Amino acid sequence: MLPILMRKVLILNEKDNIAVCLVELAIGEVIGQDGLNLTIQSLIPRGHKVATAAIAKNEGIIKYGERMGHATTDIKVGEHVHTHNVLGDRLSTEQVV
Repeated sequence: MLPILMRKVLILNEKDNIAVCLVELAIGEVIGQDGLNLTIQSLIPRGHKVATAAIAKNEGIIKYGERMGHATTDIKVGEHVHTHNVLGDRLSTEQVV
């Protein structure tokens, strides 16, 4: 019987340059799934994102096939993608009084 492989990341759209972590990922862990071959560069909590491609500073972060923000620094494959290195493109609809 073949071993059951647990999914560790989820790619939401084939255009995405990030994947959502389904489990906490440890430094040095290797993800070989869905054509990916990632070595995790930093601890990444479950629910956070990991870069599946190199993302240059100011380049778009693509999730659901759409740009959701841009990198504020260069991001390597396997690095944590979160508020420390991403600025969202969405503008607030709240009015300042």
